Amino acid sequence: MQISQRGYSTQRLQPRLALARLNDFDAVAQLFAALHDYNTSLDEKFALAAQWQPLLREHFVRTYQSEDALWLLAWMNNEPVGLLILELHIDSPLFQHHHWVELVALYVAPACRRMGLARRLMAQAEDWTTAYGCDRMQLYVTAQNERARDFYRQCGWQPVQEIWRMQVGPLSTTTISSVDPSGQTENTEGGCRSQSDLLEHGHHQMAMETHASDQRQDGNEKRSSATRQEGHRQRGEEDAY
Repeated sequence: MQISQRGYSTQRLQPRLALARLNDFDAVAQLFAALHDYNTSLDEKFALAAQWQPLLREHFVRTYQSEDALWLLAWMNNEPVGLLILELHIDSPLFQHHHWVELVALYVAPACRRMGLARRLMAQAEDWTTAYGCDRMQLYVTAQNERARDFYRQCGWQPVQEIWRMQVGPLSTTTISSVDPSGQTENTEGGCRSQSDLLEHGHHQMAMETHASDQRQDGNEKRSSATRQEGHRQRGEEDAY
């Protein structure tokens, strides 16, 4: 995939965008962890599991070169400062429109906010989705994260569905097996049934973190793998001063 320079400013040093390579996993994991620190601050239910890193590594190794996924990094002075993950989502064949691109993760490190990097990453997501041949992207965002919702609206996103939760009491100590719409089962206490199942059941609880000034920037700032991990991943945006 060619990384376009749409939305790139030459007025000051800008982060360099590049496809993630196999030896870039540590950079991916660093940004992924930072993203989820914020995600967990929004909702403790989205905390990463103790074994998240080897699971993520397995999924990354399996999909970073896939035609159905995009792992994109932003670099500044050889430091990773931005992350974009896209994957093809395939829903149940019960539905007529069951293919789309899911925006799994969008993250900008504090040092590179107010530079339009979030807009640039979003532009890459649009370009990749168009090149893949899909007509839409979808994502999940926490209800209380108004800044993220505003950012997405300004980028052309619209809310089309809500996810509601009802807490019904403490979790049972008994192992619970649940079934997702695709017919896959998953142990809710043990996580994915195997490492190879990572991100293969449902949607992602991931957050977008960038600076609010990116929301005010005009201008022009995409393949993904089937994702069916049970539960729903969310994305948000944080102001960090």
